[in-house]
Amino acid sequence: MANAWREHVKKTMVKMKAEAKGETVMLKDVLKEAGKTYKKSGDAGVKHHKTAKRKSAKRKSSKKKSSKKKTAKRKSAKRKSHKKKH
Repeated sequence: MANAWREHVKKTMVKMKAEAKGETVMLKDVLKEAGKTYKKSGDAGVKHHKTAKRKSAKRKSSKKKSSKKKTAKRKSAKRKSHKKKH
């Protein structure tokens, strides 16, 4: 069984094909028309609030930290050696 939206789109397609009388009916046009006439059922008027996401513990990655430290050390070493040359 298809959901309510798909049923509505199918009905709109049939209606538009009957009105077109042999002309090509584009799906894009059918979807636009169906969107104008579709009424949501049930609790559509009730707005649901987003639930707060729980923060998970951050994973420590020793490889990333060590590589950052190494690059920082390299940069500072280059600065120091560059200063000595001038």
